[in-house]
Amino acid sequence: MANDQRKSRRRAVCYAARLELRPGQPVGCLLSDVSDTGARLTVPYPDKVPQRFLLWLTQNGSARRLCDVVWRKAGQIGVKFERRLPEHQRAALEPVAEHTAAKRAVKDAMAAV
Repeated sequence: MANDQRKSRRRAVCYAARLELRPGQPVGCLLSDVSDTGARLTVPYPDKVPQRFLLWLTQNGSARRLCDVVWRKAGQIGVKFERRLPEHQRAALEPVAEHTAAKRAVKDAMAAV
């Protein structure tokens, strides 16, 4: 892409992640691509996601990143990590086996927000 301004190369993935919209109450989302400096998240209601939030990259929260929203569009947001994501934390990401079921679970979780 000629106008790609990313500092780090992203790779397409389909991983389960969680947005902490309220302290201690993460809701599901899908990590659609990731690099060590940012990610694209699939969320059903991008307008409900605050400008700055904590992203849980693992179910137990062992890998987390503070994020700033860079862009929003239908069903997705692009985020920049406050600090880089080390390789060992990228290895801990949780693949999603069934994309459609995961999207449905994300939509249900976000509807409760």
